Amino acid sequence: MDDVNVVNSQETYPNSPLRIGDVNQHVLNMKMSLNTISSNYTAIPKVTPLDSQFNESLEAAVREFQNIFYLPVTGIVDKATWYEIRKVYTAVRKLAEHSASGSLIRDIPTDIVPVEVVPRVQLIQYFLNVLSVYYDSIPAVDINGILESETRAALIEYQKTVGLPTSGVIDQKTRETMYNRVLGILRELPPTAIALPALIYPNIIFMEGSEGPGVFVIQELLAFISTVVREIPTVEIDGIFGPETSASLIAFQRLYGLEADGIVDEETWNEIIRVYRELRFGEIRPPGLFRVTEIR
Repeated sequence: MDDVNVVNSQETYPNSPLRIGDVNQHVLNMKMSLNTISSNYTAIPKVTPLDSQFNESLEAAVREFQNIFYLPVTGIVDKATWYEIRKVYTAVRKLAEHSASGSLIRDIPTDIVPVEVVPRVQLIQYFLNVLSVYYDSIPAVDINGILESETRAALIEYQKTVGLPTSGVIDQKTRETMYNRVLGILRELPPTAIALPALIYPNIIFMEGSEGPGVFVIQELLAFISTVVREIPTVEIDGIFGPETSASLIAFQRLYGLEADGIVDEETWNEIIRVYRELRFGEIRPPGLFRVTEIR
């Protein structure tokens, strides 16, 4: 798995250089890495499409990378170019993560001790933000996974708006009605029009037959990824883990070096989130960091 996991800067170099005409997952790895690097080194052109074929677009990006980092300009990913791309990619990722981490610390309310980030709260906060676009009475909140006063106030406004007891508590009725409303809204939008936060793994194993908000999130993520990575089939977003979702998930797992078992455990969940955020935003952020201004 190490030779496809782009988080690891010590990935094993492929058996031979990558060049025009090659088709394998190492090529997709290079395309994604160079697109991330290009956010900091803008002279490097973006690579399209994001698939596993080494095309002229990738060759042009490799040539510019080699030029910037004083490597022989061949357009071929030899061993020296491979490891230099991995080193620079890791540095760019760490810089983005450190910057984002600082923002997250500043955003945590100081009156909450201890701070507990809860995946369920994070998802509810995202739902509140979606609903805030359609209901003027519901304020947007930060998606930080912390059930603080701001989130409780928004919950109360939601409950008041839909005629539920205004407790400010995430009870079963509140979760169900909110999920159904958000599902109805987002199913009408294309995946490219939706921005999902870096949702923390909810400690639930998802597989064929599962239903609910977690499945809905997985489907939204895979649906967007499939618009960019052509090897992954699209999926209907209905919150029900059926054969179509299994097929899309298995294709994703195979392409990104995971066990292709059609099961979403923590490793698969985190990899789907990582790939989604890299393709959707061109950067990786710590779990939970997603400001409301980014989804409005």
